[in-house]
Formats: sequence, C-alpha cells, structure tokens
Amino acid sequence: MSFIKKIKDSASRVTEKAQNSVEIGKLNGLISDVEQEMEVEFTKMGRLFYEGYRSKDMSVAEGKMVELSRNCSKLQEKIEVLRTRIAELKNERLCSCGHIVALDANFCPKCGSKLEPLSASRRVPSTPVFVQSVNEDDEDQYYGADELTDEEKEIAMKLHPQSVVYAEVQHPDDELPLEEYKVSEQDIERERKQAEQLERERKRQLELDRRFGEWHKNEHQEESTVTEDHGVRDMIQCQICRNELPKGSLWCPRCGSEQI
Repeated sequence: MSFIKKIKDSASRVTEKAQNSVEIGKLNGLISDVEQEMEVEFTKMGRLFYEGYRSKDMSVAEGKMVELSRNCSKLQEKIEVLRTRIAELKNERLCSCGHIVALDANFCPKCGSKLEPLSASRRVPSTPVFVQSVNEDDEDQYYGADELTDEEKEIAMKLHPQSVVYAEVQHPDDELPLEEYKVSEQDIERERKQAEQLERERKRQLELDRRFGEWHKNEHQEESTVTEDHGVRDMIQCQICRNELPKGSLWCPRCGSEQI
C-alpha cells in the first residue's frame, strides 16, 4: 500500500506542476494579446496626432487621444494583474516598477522601494510531513487479539495508545480474490502512464516559458551581467549588510540601502 501511495503522491505533484506550467503559458498568451491591443491603440493615437498636425488643429485629436490613453491604462492594469498571477505561481513577487523579485525580498533591487509584507493568506503553505516511528521489536502490536494475553494487551495500549489491536483475525476464505489485485496493478500502470505524460507536458511548457522569457528580456532590453568565460552571474556584497546580490543592483533587497 505504501508503494501505491507514493505513486499517487508523485502523480499528484507532477499534475500540480503541469497545471501551473499550463496556466503560466495561458497567462503569457493573454499578456501577448493585451499587448497587441495596446499596439493598435498606439497606432490610432499616432494617426490622430498626425491628422491634427496636418490640419493644424489639435483640438479634435486631443479629446480622442485622451480617451485612447485611458483605454491603454486599463489594458496596462490587466497586464499587471496577469504578471502578478504568474509571479505567484512561480513563488515570486512583482514590484510596482515591474521588476520581478524573490518572494522573501524586503526591498526591490532595481528601484529600492520597500515591498509590502506578504499576508498570511498569500504565503505558500508548506506541505506537512508526517513521520511515524515504528519499533521493529514490538511486533506483537500487528498480531491478532487471540495471540495476545490480557497483560500484553494492556501494556501495548499504554505504550502505543494510537495503535489498533484487532479483535478477530480475518479468515483465509474472506481474503480478496486475485482479480482485485490485478485491477490494482492496472490502475498503477495507468497512473504511471498519466504521470509520464504530464511530466512530458511540463517539460515542454517549461521550454516554452524559457523561450518566452528570453524574448521578453531582449524586447525590453533588461540588464543582465553574465561573464563571458563561465556564463555565471557576478555577485557582489551589500555595502551595509554584506548580503550577496547580483552585480549591477542599485538597491539591496534585504536592507534597502543604495549601492554606490
């Protein structure tokens, strides 16, 4: 039974990761759609500006451009909401300046603004791990009640109050037929195939996320300090708290001091 439980737990974890990867991919697709809508609004604003400049009358174009600017602000708010959701799925946080920081950071390393502490509802709960210690010498607790004396029962209940002492032993004729075990093996095989399929989907989605992240980074020209010889990001120490942070950071994410 423990082997089946491990397979089910592994399948559940793989399913959760695959679902997060698929959801992140969908959110990135929604961000791309909203950005395309903003590009259309920008094109309309440019056309209106040119028409007003050509006619030497900007009064008509000004009102329409203000309306289009409000639409762009609403679209930008949608993008911020989607990016915040993606950061939560990746156990990260999104600063007001648009920079993605670690979940436990107190200050943004890019703009230096103080980050609000996470509420208890938004913190990711840790998975509880239950460990049950079993003494191999106390094998009598697994036997039936007919093989234990009254004194042994009393001692077993004092030592292991949560252990169960069965009052009667199952008769061999009452055991499950062999067909029942065959069905369980088929279920295990089906769950294994499903877990493998979800794992392949997760890897494919991670590769898509990586490519999208590289494209997004190149588009916005984000600064990245990577050494040419080893490809490892250079790290420096904060001038105040001596915390390690990437080279080029303007602010320390721990103490919030400006790096000169």
